[in-house]
Amino acid sequence: MKRVSKGASPSSLNEYATNHPNTTWEEMANDNTCGGSLVAHDCRNKAIDDQYGLCAYCEQRISSVTPMRRRLEHFHPKSDVEELRNWGLDWSNMLATCDGGSWKVSDDEKSYSLPENLSCDEHKNRMVGTGKLPITCEGYIINPLDVPAFPNLFSLEGGTWCLKPDIETCEEVTILCNSYETTAELINQTISILNLNCDRLTKKREQLVYNINRNIKTLRDKGYAPSDVPVKLVDRYFKDKWPEFFTTLRCFIGAAVDEYLETNGYCG
Repeated sequence: MKRVSKGASPSSLNEYATNHPNTTWEEMANDNTCGGSLVAHDCRNKAIDDQYGLCAYCEQRISSVTPMRRRLEHFHPKSDVEELRNWGLDWSNMLATCDGGSWKVSDDEKSYSLPENLSCDEHKNRMVGTGKLPITCEGYIINPLDVPAFPNLFSLEGGTWCLKPDIETCEEVTILCNSYETTAELINQTISILNLNCDRLTKKREQLVYNINRNIKTLRDKGYAPSDVPVKLVDRYFKDKWPEFFTTLRCFIGAAVDEYLETNGYCG
């Protein structure tokens, strides 16, 4: 999971929320009379753009045009309409996510059993539905908006290609909204609750690592010094802003990625 930095809210949402402050998200999304359905469309597209096309949780590319595969997740329950804050229409509460493995549209995806391979908001909602996660999940999983740009709180376990908390860097960071004793436990529980180490995702990370290793071999065969290889890998994988499986790349390639991110003012 990488940091999400949100841009300004869509002007259409600002106008709608001003005129209909107590309307729920569902009411707005189904409101064709006052243009609410178009506002919901604007919010989804703007969130995806803000996240450079990546799911806020697993960092897969959100490429489908099917609305159910281009989701807008409300981190805090969208049904919560407080006197001073309508969470359903609160732009800071909206995250773009993938379908969490719930749509099996290819032979590769059909090979993974469900619900074991659900992830992201699909698995989060399942945890809420089975009573394993409070519906108000703040403090039990880290909000992508609260993930620091530096240092990287995640590590990648070789062989299994599972994401783990980086114990050393986690000790450097205090997350204010944390129901556990340590930052490392918050990261570990986030990975578990979002099921970011399901077979479907670890297999894709394995394929990415295989691709990286092939590129390393090619660079070495071309005569590049070992110290130059990480920089060349950064040039290869970070030419787009931002690459799919951002954190996997950051963990596997190492310090050269953070140097690149710092040089380019990375903030999410």
